[in-house]
Amino acid sequence: MVRVEVRTVHADESTAWDRLVAASPQGTVFHTSDWLARTAASLNRTPMILGCYEDGALIGGCPLLLSDQFKLLRTASSAALLAPYGGIVTAGIESTKRRERELHTNNVIASVCNHITQMRFAHVDLINAPGLEDIRWFTQNGWDAKVYYTYVLPTGGDIFSRISKNARRSINKAEKQGITAEKYFDAGAYWMLTVNTFERQNSRPPFTKDHLLGILDIIREKNLGEMWVARTSSGEIAAAEVVVYDSKMAHRWSAASAGEHLSTGAASLLLSQVAADTAERNYPSINLMAGNMTHLSAFIATFNPDLVPYYGVELSGIRYGILRSVNRLMRGMVSRVAPPALPYRKDPPFQG
Repeated sequence: MVRVEVRTVHADESTAWDRLVAASPQGTVFHTSDWLARTAASLNRTPMILGCYEDGALIGGCPLLLSDQFKLLRTASSAALLAPYGGIVTAGIESTKRRERELHTNNVIASVCNHITQMRFAHVDLINAPGLEDIRWFTQNGWDAKVYYTYVLPTGGDIFSRISKNARRSINKAEKQGITAEKYFDAGAYWMLTVNTFERQNSRPPFTKDHLLGILDIIREKNLGEMWVARTSSGEIAAAEVVVYDSKMAHRWSAASAGEHLSTGAASLLLSQVAADTAERNYPSINLMAGNMTHLSAFIATFNPDLVPYYGVELSGIRYGILRSVNRLMRGMVSRVAPPALPYRKDPPFQG
């Protein structure tokens, strides 16, 4: 009889976990032990990787970030600021039969989620990667589900010929002004550009400088990705993007731009160069993100990418639901007595 066990993946087993992530259809760079550890340290969370073992072999699992939300209840989540995906990963199986593949995936999901339930968290929130296409086990077992979207751009063939006329015009405009794109890693400059981007929206970044710089450090230290910038003819940085890579695709993890150069076409030129570089690296596609924000989607859609859904699932206890309702009520009371917000401007904000 097959023995299935779910337990914590220990620190000395992180290499085995990362191998599973690299081979898993659902695995992304955001599932890796390095990304999880740095995110947890930066956000003051406790990292935990639950591994699902079949007769001692690691066949799946789920990375988690644990916290004491409201200072009263323990919660667990698989995604966080600057970590868009997490959730379930499974080892792929060599089978052409859909039923066998479904049973394998559902076995991992059921085993991991039953273990999570036994840990008695007040709230669990899993944002699964696009590779997890079937969430029926969750919805059939009392979990609430939410659909998110991302844009994925195939990199085969002539990318320039597929994009819209508006995008091509923007790229040509940038080239005529002498704007160029290059790889250039400067975390401090990126933070300032990010602040500038949010200021145009009359807001502040939802993450701290230390958190952003910490993630940028791990990207550079572990060679997980690169920073690209678009420069004007005078050398000013007009736009910047950070791209990270895993075994399956490139991810346009974040982007920001300088307000005074929004009309130059620098952002379009930069994205086209990043996409071309992704193709040269033989990645079949690049995940452009930005599918859940209307004003960002309008820009990304000019590159004619595929719209791809991914799914979040959550499970809440009664006490957590009560505290969340009270918290929302308090926020509503504060908003009613707060001064009116400044007019909203549709400048492209930080993308991540």
